[in-house]
Amino acid sequence: MVQIVDRWNTAYFQGRLSTGVLAELRELADAPDDALALADRAFRLMLAAGLRPTDLSVFTAWLIGFSVPRTVPSAWSGTVPPVTMAGRHRVLDEYVARNPWHRPGERGVFVDVGCGFPPFTTMETAQRLPTWRVIGVDPAFSRYVVYNTEGAYACYDEDLRLRYYQAGTYDPDRDNSKRRFREILDRLLPRLTGDEVTDEGGKLVRDPMRHYETDNLELVGGGIGEYTADVGVDVIRCMNVFMYFDHPFRERALAWATTLLRPGGLLLCGSNWIDSACARYTVYRKEDDRLVPKEFAFSIDNVRPIDLAPWYGLHDDNLENLSNAHAVGTVRADTPFLRRFDSRMDALLTQLNMCPRDSDGYLGHAPADMPAEDRARCSSILAAHLDDEGFVAEAVDVLRRSGRHAWRNHVGHVAMRPVKPPPLTPSAVL
Repeated sequence: MVQIVDRWNTAYFQGRLSTGVLAELRELADAPDDALALADRAFRLMLAAGLRPTDLSVFTAWLIGFSVPRTVPSAWSGTVPPVTMAGRHRVLDEYVARNPWHRPGERGVFVDVGCGFPPFTTMETAQRLPTWRVIGVDPAFSRYVVYNTEGAYACYDEDLRLRYYQAGTYDPDRDNSKRRFREILDRLLPRLTGDEVTDEGGKLVRDPMRHYETDNLELVGGGIGEYTADVGVDVIRCMNVFMYFDHPFRERALAWATTLLRPGGLLLCGSNWIDSACARYTVYRKEDDRLVPKEFAFSIDNVRPIDLAPWYGLHDDNLENLSNAHAVGTVRADTPFLRRFDSRMDALLTQLNMCPRDSDGYLGHAPADMPAEDRARCSSILAAHLDDEGFVAEAVDVLRRSGRHAWRNHVGHVAMRPVKPPPLTPSAVL
């Protein structure tokens, strides 16, 4: 494994990665094949985006070495974990509320596909769009949810089969965790006469989705290709889903979405992270019974990200990752812009005490004592500052000079008319 890290360094970074970055990447020593492939793909996306070796921070390398092996499907028995968090789609909610492409005729219908559990993002959408009918759809919605005393949970279907469990970022003994959740289920189920039952060792909830539903919010179990609507849909949001699947799956998903949408209805798909940072997404509009791509957009922090999210994907043909890398590469190739951007970005990172450059010019790590929540919100803070200071507008100008039809959209993202990006260069290592 030491050898593969060195090969990555040579193949994608001219052998110039910092010793700190290399040390963190060596944590992939026992990583499964899909984790190694994801890391390799991330490095190729960085290369396509024109990221310099000095701009790959030790913090980002730590995320690759630590988080990737724990979030790929092989870490979850081949399933896609229904990861979600409050505030993740807040900017996208604002996008829908004021979008320039479609207005519902009467009561709008919004379907949030793959919304995760608990359905925080869908609940927030229902609050932002109080006159709309909002429907959250996810295959992780289950008949029963078991909670332990630490607040971790496990989801079981009608036949008491484990669908998913959440026990923190790192679970050193999955079999033991599953056994303990099952013990709680077996102990409490015979005592369940209503919606929930609790004892000193845990809690069991039946039909947990009902606890989240409101007058304008419904929650339905199912996934892409399974859910059918009883009325025409105005907006479908499918975020942080396609990054797990290949392009043929995407094509099938788009065909399914076309059958649900009203004429003029929208599909928003792509990926993002906490507080809508690291956002890159495509907006499709239904026209003449087909989906037409109207807009690709990305948040300005993608120009030089410190998070893993912009590079995360299980397949080389993920459209948003490719479009983002291609557009960012175009922006970064403008030397005057990049000089101003780097100078301001470094100053903002210094203010945040995050990933400071060392004496050799390499970006460093997050402080060991920085709370995880503060660390996670740095990218959204950076994006807000950079937009306020005009860097989104400058990036738009760079793209226009390169021949792209680009604009700053109404939520402060760099937007452009979608074009087919070039394919990702094949791996030189795996």
